[in-house]
Amino acid sequence: MPVEDKLRSFKLFSAVPDQRLSNVAKEATLQRFERHDLIWHEGDSSRFLYMIYEGRVKLIKHSETGKDVIIEIFGPPDAIGEMTLLVGGNYTTTAICLAPTTLVAIPKNIIVELLAETPDMSLRFMRGMATRSRMLMQKIKELAAGGVEYRIAHLLLKLAERLGEDTGDQISIPVVLSRQDIADLVGTTVETSIRVMSRWRKMGIVTNDKKGITILDSETLEDLASGITSHV
Repeated sequence: MPVEDKLRSFKLFSAVPDQRLSNVAKEATLQRFERHDLIWHEGDSSRFLYMIYEGRVKLIKHSETGKDVIIEIFGPPDAIGEMTLLVGGNYTTTAICLAPTTLVAIPKNIIVELLAETPDMSLRFMRGMATRSRMLMQKIKELAAGGVEYRIAHLLLKLAERLGEDTGDQISIPVVLSRQDIADLVGTTVETSIRVMSRWRKMGIVTNDKKGITILDSETLEDLASGITSHV
């Protein structure tokens, strides 16, 4: 699929006139990555807006203690790098692929021009940043509010809502997360993450394989996320 067609698949660019988008496509590039590949490193300068066409990307923050914290996981049709691009300066996170990933990279100056030219696009862009800010605040609230089971349950339900495929009796989340990834996402140790996920698997609440995580008992998981019950 040509770059222009890929750009048209993103709602962010739906208000951009056809001829203008054709010109933008000439400046944009497709970038393909394998699992574990680095897209950018914390401290790198921002040069592009990246649109995720396929794959999954995690944003990591390195703490002073040396421990990595996963800020969020993104997939199609999310944009990544937009806040740094708009505010300026260097990236405050590291972006790593969780799966084979295809990105559409649009140069920073092109995005700035489009936002000035197209009010509807600018509004969508701002709404996206506001949503990210709200997600971050919700994550901070979850990390402070409950125990590990509560936080892992919230994580899986959030991923299911954003990326899951509901087949009626179960929900498949096509994201491959290691026990360390889960620990980094909820602020716990990998040993605790292993213990919780192993117990839930034995109880038939969740399962996982090379394709991702499957929620088998969403009702119990929702109870755990609400603090109604506990299995640890």
